[in-house]
Amino acid sequence: MSPTGWPMTVTAILLAVAAPIGTYLLWNRIRGPRPVRAVARLSMIGVSQVMAILLCGVVVNNYYGLYASWDDLLGQTGSPGVIIHQNAVAAGTPIAGTAVNGGRAQGGRGQVVPRVRPAGPVQTFKKYGDDALAASFTGPKSRLGGDNNVLVWLPPQYNDPAYANTDFPVVMLFPGYPGTPQTWFGQMDGQKELAALVQQHTSTPFVLVAVNISPIKGVNTDCTDIPGGPQVATYITDDVRTMVERTFRVTTDRSGWGMMGYSEGGLCAGKLLVQYPQLFSAAVQMSGDVRPGGYVSKYGPTFADQNSTLWVLQNHKPNPPVSLLAAASAEDAHGSVLSDALSLQHVAPDVVDVLKKDHGSHNTAVWKQWLPQAYGWLSQHLDQVHPQA
Repeated sequence: MSPTGWPMTVTAILLAVAAPIGTYLLWNRIRGPRPVRAVARLSMIGVSQVMAILLCGVVVNNYYGLYASWDDLLGQTGSPGVIIHQNAVAAGTPIAGTAVNGGRAQGGRGQVVPRVRPAGPVQTFKKYGDDALAASFTGPKSRLGGDNNVLVWLPPQYNDPAYANTDFPVVMLFPGYPGTPQTWFGQMDGQKELAALVQQHTSTPFVLVAVNISPIKGVNTDCTDIPGGPQVATYITDDVRTMVERTFRVTTDRSGWGMMGYSEGGLCAGKLLVQYPQLFSAAVQMSGDVRPGGYVSKYGPTFADQNSTLWVLQNHKPNPPVSLLAAASAEDAHGSVLSDALSLQHVAPDVVDVLKKDHGSHNTAVWKQWLPQAYGWLSQHLDQVHPQA
């Protein structure tokens, strides 16, 4: 019996019902000294509470698809998987695009305009944890923001005199929904994983920027500019990016900007990459959908298509070219995640690589296991930095 599915759910329901009934029936039938009876009754109450908690855990696991097997629950998710390449064109070969609308991506079409470091005030950051910085930032265009909604990690090389004149590449990090950017520097240990890889010379020292993708509580826009509503795509790609470029010594060129996200954040990373190719060169989507959810879909099928990574790649190949790594597990309880990743590669083999994993479901243990390959892959597709002689 796996931790997901109806057999486990029915078993948990029966146990949750049977435990308090048994406690009621046995309450006055316990024999022995008073201390013995007290311990027995407390134990029965404890068992009833444990069964109730077990039922809640099973229901939550079924809903979110967190653990597909007992090994998965114990953190034994097996091999991180292998990257499948099916590139149809050489790296850097332009992909044919279509018309440009005002220099901004429209359905996967974009125009590269050389960016200069934007003028304006720098953002105040405060120390967060042992090695990160946090800001409570409100975007001037989107008017979205919140407390500690943007977190930044600077690699040790950032303050190294050998890199004093270096503009660093950036990877924006997106959490799931509901979720917070703090998870990237907490449970995911995104900065610690990168620091170790840089020390091993297997990754570029990126500046990491973790962003809240749901600045309006309870509203999941799939990182979309909603007509007459929250402009979350603008918040991420314009407000936050411009603030980071003003505040830190980072590159302003698209060749040095990438994204990575898990679950809902994975959808955002893939979608924003193909919608804004003039701003980003590469992205990693971990266990991400390829189509938007109900909040976006209610604005009509055309609008939903324009915010679907799969539809954009099928109909408007990004120009300039981009690179996407779609990571998925065969055991992901969100059923279609692996088939969606393979569908992306099928329609755009010149854009999409697939990181396929056999075991593990929809949880941070799986996503964290992918980080070495993800950072290594991003290092191959974004600008690299080296110490100056």
